[in-house]
Amino acid sequence: MARRVGLIDTTLRDGAQSLWATRMTTAMMLPILPKMDEVGFDAIETYSTVHFDTAVRYLKEDPWERMRLIRQRVKKTPIRILGMSQSFSISRVLSDDVVELFNRTCARNGTDEFWITAAMNDTRTSEVSIRTVKAMGLRADGGIQFTVSPVHTDEFFANVAREFAAMGVDGIVVKDASGLFTPERARTLIPAVMAAAPGLPVIVHSHCVTGMGPAANLEAVAEGASAIWTCSQPLANGSSMPSGDSMTRHLSWLGYQVDTDPELQREIADYWYAVAKRHDKPIGAPAEYDPAYYAHQMPGGMISNFEAQLDQLGLRHKLPAVLEEIPQVRKDLGYPNMQTPYSQFLATQALLNVLHGRYEVVPDEIRNLALGYWGRTPGPVDPNVLDKVAGGREPITVRAGSLVPPTVEKARAELGRHTSDEDLLLSLFFMPQLLEDLRAAGPIRLDDPLAGSPLVEVVRQAAAGRKIKSFSLSQPN
Repeated sequence: MARRVGLIDTTLRDGAQSLWATRMTTAMMLPILPKMDEVGFDAIETYSTVHFDTAVRYLKEDPWERMRLIRQRVKKTPIRILGMSQSFSISRVLSDDVVELFNRTCARNGTDEFWITAAMNDTRTSEVSIRTVKAMGLRADGGIQFTVSPVHTDEFFANVAREFAAMGVDGIVVKDASGLFTPERARTLIPAVMAAAPGLPVIVHSHCVTGMGPAANLEAVAEGASAIWTCSQPLANGSSMPSGDSMTRHLSWLGYQVDTDPELQREIADYWYAVAKRHDKPIGAPAEYDPAYYAHQMPGGMISNFEAQLDQLGLRHKLPAVLEEIPQVRKDLGYPNMQTPYSQFLATQALLNVLHGRYEVVPDEIRNLALGYWGRTPGPVDPNVLDKVAGGREPITVRAGSLVPPTVEKARAELGRHTSDEDLLLSLFFMPQLLEDLRAAGPIRLDDPLAGSPLVEVVRQAAAGRKIKSFSLSQPN
């Protein structure tokens, strides 16, 4: 009997984040959710704390309301989120009671499954979240943050998997946010992780930044991975995930049992193509292989944003020097992962080193990273660099969250005992003005203001095999 391989769809979460800067509105999502619910995905991933931040800050949408609206339309497929470990978006380390309340409130608003990544693979940063989710009787997976460096050996990652297994997780995720995973590495890493966490499913989350994502996923499956993350084709590839449409086809051709419906996947892809067209959103395309990426490891989407910022400062010509400096900064600071938030920290420090000399100017985030507040660094921090950046402070040896005093009851007393958990959490995460703007915007708009575009009907008829000779994109007055 053919071995079954599952697909977790992350079009709404990682696809939107990687290709559309997380600017996918609720109205764009809602019409297609019932069909996504019928495809046969192992789960539909909808949220991370970054999406909370973007919903409030830029889209003026209540993230809790969005969560409930999604749940109303996804009735069969488990809803999965990238849960909170110890911080919100890229901000400060939060108290344990805030982490607990956030994950509990997500569950109450319709979340079935959580995966919790370990900051810099220090599993202590995930223990509160995992304990909270397991206490609710829900699925909690532990996320290994894959990267490439002299210290990130297969045994290093196997030890992380072993620690997660001891916490009682339901699965192990190999999270390759930077697209560095290769088929060759899959052949050694997946068996090592499976041996370290016997009996637990191993799921692969690998981006396509270097073009290796699809091949790495297929090789990981061959080595025993039970499921992979994918996106609908228009929001796949590039800096995003592999296409679920093509991975279904490839896996089936290779003889695996894949329970997703190819026809529904095509209809869903047609929908997202139409949404992208009428909102002028980019479509994912296969990335060209770039070996230099394995040196600087700056995420693809971040490179373009960083270049634009340098351009505004008249420093675009410094980008090559910054990319060359990043590997040295990583080494100096114990080889942190080049992914949010550490990639922003490290690239900023590399730029400051280029402009002012090494570690003559040091942001607080780098100082806290070197001191252990973002988790234990994978390798040792260079002692000379530590002396220079620490500001006379001693590194911590305990979990950073344990040093933060409880916050929830104090906030509840200030806001009023009848304040909902949802509103209390938003008040802890955002400045008052942002919340005032959110409330002034009113309820989430359920209809897409551009959904009447003739293009939608053209795409629909083309998908049905009908030829369209001509049409007009102009809107009626």
